[in-house]
Amino acid sequence: MNARTGIVTASTRLLCFQRNPLIRWSDRLEAALVLVAVLLALLAVPFAAAAGSGAYAEGRGRAAEQAASRQETTAVLLADAPPAHVRLDGVPLDEKVDVVARWTAPGGVIREGRVTVDAGMVTGNEVRIWLDASGHPTEAPVTADDALSQGIGVGAGLWLGWITLVTAIFLACRAALGRCRAAEWAREWRRVAQDRPAA
Repeated sequence: MNARTGIVTASTRLLCFQRNPLIRWSDRLEAALVLVAVLLALLAVPFAAAAGSGAYAEGRGRAAEQAASRQETTAVLLADAPPAHVRLDGVPLDEKVDVVARWTAPGGVIREGRVTVDAGMVTGNEVRIWLDASGHPTEAPVTADDALSQGIGVGAGLWLGWITLVTAIFLACRAALGRCRAAEWAREWRRVAQDRPAA
């Protein structure tokens, strides 16, 4: 017996697709459900990968667009930021607050406004901020790493969601088959009890 024949034989026995009077119809159906669930999980991989690739490409495009329209500059705080709150163990919390600051916008225009900084910073501290095309503070542009994380997250999330759905359906079917088997056992025991001769 070669390796391929051995694998086929083992798979046949595992899936209960052999003529054996001890194998019930519910056992065969459950084995078929296992096979279908595995196939559905594998078939979902290319679709999840395509969705992740699309999300990654979209993120890369947004990163390039934002990198071209935003620039980083230095802002000087014009007021003290509120002090950081402290946990019960004495460790300060990582908090962000808005404070008035001054910076130089594109074209050499001096502007003032509120920027987001760490709590506890004082007047005169310098912070790096990002400006949009009009010179107003904005969020840092999306990076290639952010786009990659987004693509992986979308692909993995879709695949795991599909696996969860398939698993839930399989478990519900398996529970129903278990109830059917229990009912069959109960009927068989009742028949045995009826056929037993009275003492």
